[in-house]
Amino acid sequence: MLQKEAIEEFKKIYKKEFRKELTDKEASQKAKRLLNFYKAVYLASFGSRKNTKIYDDDKQKDN
Repeated sequence: MLQKEAIEEFKKIYKKEFRKELTDKEASQKAKRLLNFYKAVYLASFGSRKNTKIYDDDKQKDN
């Protein structure tokens, strides 16, 4: 379950972008769908590896 503050922030962003006010229930559902989408993209890109490095410090030291 999302925190009330997160739902309120999502509602503000949604209203600004789409000029439509959402109920708490609608905002919660849409926010959860968005989080699930990002999770699916992340897992498709990086798999379920816990310690995926995006930036490798060792490579920079050689330059």
